[in-house]
Amino acid sequence: MNRGKNKLGLVLGLIGIVFSVVVFATPINDYYKAHKNDIGMEARAIPPKMASLMLDDDEEEAIDVLQSLTALKYLNYNGDQKRVKKYAKQAISAKGNYSKLLVEEDGSRKVSVYGVEKRGTVRKIIGIVETKSQFILILGKGKLSEKQIQYLPMLAKEL
Repeated sequence: MNRGKNKLGLVLGLIGIVFSVVVFATPINDYYKAHKNDIGMEARAIPPKMASLMLDDDEEEAIDVLQSLTALKYLNYNGDQKRVKKYAKQAISAKGNYSKLLVEEDGSRKVSVYGVEKRGTVRKIIGIVETKSQFILILGKGKLSEKQIQYLPMLAKEL
């Protein structure tokens, strides 16, 4: 009889794990995983604090953003314009429940930032940078203020 309870507990535990993986999986993370090994794509997960050490001291705002993050990964593709547009369009479609926080265009490049806010701070961010020949997807977690969000285009230039 005790053996039957153990099996039932094991089955329920496995169902719970599968359910939590499905519920907490996000389309943007699936997108990242699906494209990180594409030809010509550079994919990196780097500690944000380490990345902040690579910036010049005069880029204080970008350093501040990096030091407020707990996780950072990105995709970087350099190539033809058709693939850049395709990657950007697909990434925007995969943003899930992230809200638009910022869109900045300067003629040659477009930066779109999406995030998930909780208790007055942005906890998860997606940055999508698109030029004629480059696509960058930045995924981050941490606690960013609204002011720090304004510095994300500057950070995208540095990566």
